[in-house]
Amino acid sequence: MRRILVWTTLLMMLAGMTCRAEGRGITAMTRVTKWGQLPVRFEITGQALPGGVSASDFAITGRAAGWENTSLHDFSCGVAAIEEIEGGWALIPETFPEKYFYVRELTVSCAAHPELDFGLSDIGRTLTATADDFTDVEDHDSRFTAHVFIPEAGEPLPLVLVFHGYGDDHNLLSYRTATAWAEPESQAVHPCVVVAPVINTTYYGSEIARSRIYEGVVHYIDALIDAGKVDPRRVYAMGNSFGGMAALEIAEQHPGRFAALLALCPALSYGPNATAQLPLLRDVPVAIALAENDETIPSSVGIAAAEAIEAAGNDRVWLRVYTDDEMIAAGATLGREYTYSFHHVELAVMEDEAYASWLFSWTMER
Repeated sequence: MRRILVWTTLLMMLAGMTCRAEGRGITAMTRVTKWGQLPVRFEITGQALPGGVSASDFAITGRAAGWENTSLHDFSCGVAAIEEIEGGWALIPETFPEKYFYVRELTVSCAAHPELDFGLSDIGRTLTATADDFTDVEDHDSRFTAHVFIPEAGEPLPLVLVFHGYGDDHNLLSYRTATAWAEPESQAVHPCVVVAPVINTTYYGSEIARSRIYEGVVHYIDALIDAGKVDPRRVYAMGNSFGGMAALEIAEQHPGRFAALLALCPALSYGPNATAQLPLLRDVPVAIALAENDETIPSSVGIAAAEAIEAAGNDRVWLRVYTDDEMIAAGATLGREYTYSFHHVELAVMEDEAYASWLFSWTMER
């Protein structure tokens, strides 16, 4: 009889929790920071916030994967604040320790009020500021897929072509190299179209495949020019790591198409033909930024590239080499095993308006 009562009580408790949770709607509000996509707010509607509950009553735990790594590791995060909102409540986490798209398990628990608990499967939707404003385009013939941001404008706009690094298929969420140009603050100063190709890792490692993708990219940009969306005199290319190599490579293969180039820690050691063709960039302004002690691509690679372009007669080369102290100040840590190693020079570059001002200062004569 006692066992029946225990089970009955347990079922009643579970039923009560289910009833209290029924009708809830949970939205994860995220944004792309220099650390990638981070949740900044969880909004819960259809459930009242009990009196006396505080941020210290909550705990956030979970497990996440990593860059090209499917093994999971544990993480935890504190809660900065709890707010009442119309129709429910909101939880504001402290600085989240993981890129949200890598999170595979998430538990938000409240010891004092377990009816407020929720997990990853309870989150009905995820909204990401700016990144959600991009649309997808695809060209199967050239294996060209991209996220594209086209603001409303009454005249043709500059275009920034952004190539991601090797393996960074989540190119809108991994870092700000693409989304930064589309953020409202940036658009207010430098209105532009943003095209961010997504390149499969297998294709990225093939020079032939890359060249085919570049052709698709140029064809798409031409279509935007023909539609009156883009100013052909102000098309720029940039990228980080493999993307830095791609930005230089596409300009080599399609001369006279780009007004200026911005290459961050370009992985030219993986593109010997790209290195050999650097003199073809003698007529286009080129900025190269890298860390002095980059653990992945030696700084000598980018420095040699800048010297080769200058030697070809280009007097519009800007080389910026970041010291260890500058990389640490930007949030990097020396060592390839760290998520934000010194290879991630975008931590400094994408927070510095000087690069955008430099890029948009160039207009190509046609």
